[in-house]
Amino acid sequence: MVGVDASPESLYSLDLAAALGGPQDTRLVVVHVRTHPSSLGFTPMAAAEYDQSVREVDDFVKAEVSKRLGEYSGESSVVTRDGHVGHELLGVADDVDADLVILGHRSHGPIRDAILGSVAANTVHHSRRSVLVAIPPRVEA
Repeated sequence: MVGVDASPESLYSLDLAAALGGPQDTRLVVVHVRTHPSSLGFTPMAAAEYDQSVREVDDFVKAEVSKRLGEYSGESSVVTRDGHVGHELLGVADDVDADLVILGHRSHGPIRDAILGSVAANTVHHSRRSVLVAIPPRVEA
């Protein structure tokens, strides 16, 4: 199972999952979780704009998954959930009895990560399954 959003780090994790699972024709479940801020007071216009942004991210994720898994030899499926990313990822992992959870890590800096936490850290600490945190190689300028 691999968690994917619109970030380059998560798309790297999707490519890695396909590379690892392809030779064994492994069933690959791609999970995209939408988060909806509950504490923001949206005007009707802002809510409509937010909903449009969510649809655009959904479309981007679907297109990227389709493109990146076009040659994948195993079975694949996409699951979309709404809610807390870490909780939903682990819920799907349990639902599909995943052997491995793969996700990318996007650091926002050590202080911000320590205060806000990260999906990768949350998943590693709360999972009863093996978790691979995929970190793309650094590109030197």
